[in-house]
Amino acid sequence: MLFAEILLLALGIFLLIKGSDLFVDSGSEIGRVLKLSEVILGITIVAFGTSLPELVVAITSSQLGSNEIALGNILGTNLFNLAVILATVALIKPVKFKKETIRRDMYMSVVAAFIFTVVAADKIIAGDQINIISRSDGIILLVLFGMYMYFTLLGHAEKRKREQEKGEEELKLKLKDIDILTKNVALMVLGIVMIFLGANFSVGAVEEIAIILGISETFIAILFVAIGTSLPEIFTSIAAIKKGKTNIAIGNLIGSNMFNILFVLGTAATIRPIPLQSDTLVLDAFTFLGVTVMLMLHAIRDKEHQISKVEGISLLAIYVAYVIFVVARG
Repeated sequence: MLFAEILLLALGIFLLIKGSDLFVDSGSEIGRVLKLSEVILGITIVAFGTSLPELVVAITSSQLGSNEIALGNILGTNLFNLAVILATVALIKPVKFKKETIRRDMYMSVVAAFIFTVVAADKIIAGDQINIISRSDGIILLVLFGMYMYFTLLGHAEKRKREQEKGEEELKLKLKDIDILTKNVALMVLGIVMIFLGANFSVGAVEEIAIILGISETFIAILFVAIGTSLPEIFTSIAAIKKGKTNIAIGNLIGSNMFNILFVLGTAATIRPIPLQSDTLVLDAFTFLGVTVMLMLHAIRDKEHQISKVEGISLLAIYVAYVIFVVARG
């Protein structure tokens, strides 16, 4: 029985990974045809594609009442993105942030992490009986996400306008380009179908494994499902670095975290309020906030606005300590 559920979880994660690969690859091709910049491509299409597994897992688990899976997956994925993937990227090559990225994306990341912690910690902040991410909290997160995307795309549109005023070639779609767009839209749809199937398999398997082993769903969600759904970010970031496109890697990781908190959690909570059965998830939220603030301070303090190898090692050490803590509490 346990072996069958582990196989089902593995199948689910495989479908999540391959489905998001299809989505990201086809989305990147669409972005290339439409001549989107690397940073915009990373923050929008690529980030949305690599966050689709978290979105579907969150909605599916929320509907089934498995709220610890939904929140554990989001927190685990976001921590893994910053403290492992970005740290590993820094070990390969120091990550240099553009001033625009710090001013717009890093500050917004801290704001998003802070608001997420506030809406999750009702007992501490408001003295309520339970911690719950309400429907109104979800709507607030979605409004913030809409504002973030609006200003991001507005900045891109203004940049494109300046380029056109300088006499650079305008976007003109040829018949071949339309064929490419049609093909890749179809591949994106196929990727989404695979992701939905993978999410259903994964959530169901996690619930059964937790029951059989007598451990919490949070434990499995943070250490296994979260890492599994983070694999698209890992492969996308590594591929981007190999091609010398570090900005896509940075935009993907930061954008993915923004999508997870504001869009994924906001959507899931708006559909159905998410009560936190365990107070440990609130502690995890504070941990994520601390790592996000630490990362921003590193980027601001450094004259080159970069994350060095030493800082990458410190982020990895924090994640290892966090994993040990999660294992110890069960």
